[in-house]
Amino acid sequence: MRKLLREPFVHFVLLGVLLFIGHSLWARHASDAARTIFVSEEEMERQALIFAGENRRVPTDDDLTALLYSYVEEEALVREAKARGLGEDDTIIRRRLAQKMRFLIEDVDPPQRPKDNVLESWFAANLDDFKTPTRTNFTHIYFSPDGGSSEARAVEALAGLSASDDGAALGDPFIMKRAFNQLSPVDTARLFGPEFSERLSQLEVGVWEGPVESAFGMHLVNLTSRSEARTPSFDEVKNAVAEAWLEQAQREDNARRLKELVTNYKVKVAGE
Repeated sequence: MRKLLREPFVHFVLLGVLLFIGHSLWARHASDAARTIFVSEEEMERQALIFAGENRRVPTDDDLTALLYSYVEEEALVREAKARGLGEDDTIIRRRLAQKMRFLIEDVDPPQRPKDNVLESWFAANLDDFKTPTRTNFTHIYFSPDGGSSEARAVEALAGLSASDDGAALGDPFIMKRAFNQLSPVDTARLFGPEFSERLSQLEVGVWEGPVESAFGMHLVNLTSRSEARTPSFDEVKNAVAEAWLEQAQREDNARRLKELVTNYKVKVAGE
């Protein structure tokens, strides 16, 4: 018997048996683990916090039971979906995972506000971002194309208007207001169209003029006031400059972290 146990073939067979038994035990353990859903205290606390935030009250025992069942149900569905490969090549899932990873790497270490001399230099290099645009106040009288020749009716109405007339009894009903205040060129273009905004910048203050065409039809316009565009001093907008600087610094930090993450991977493109 001792002679038999010294044979290399017997050693090989015994080793194979031990490996088979070990693999079987490991596979059974892995299978049991895959079929076991463990709900930690931390997870239940997280679920309770979510419930309280959504319902504005502390969950009852029945609520906690429902939360537990809902979590187990969701976990079972997720595991089965993974086992069947349902997440593979799914654009929505890929984007969601990428979004969560982006949240993890972005805004990790917010930049600190720099000294005023740094902000002032940055402000000087980005003056256009802080310019106050032209602002206009005006009243208009609208002439709809549905009421006949809107241009001819506007010209006829203009002939009888003086600068002091409000024109409230003239024109057609309009879906927006008759008077607008503190509109920038961008605001005006958004409401009436770019052609109207451009023409408005050419009108004199204090007189009725027109017809001015918009996306809606024709208008007579009385430009009551115009404040010209200006560049504020650094002291006027120092806090706004700091906020803009911090936002840009954070975007640059986020871009750097993402680039560092991407450089950990080799990229191969089919056909290249």
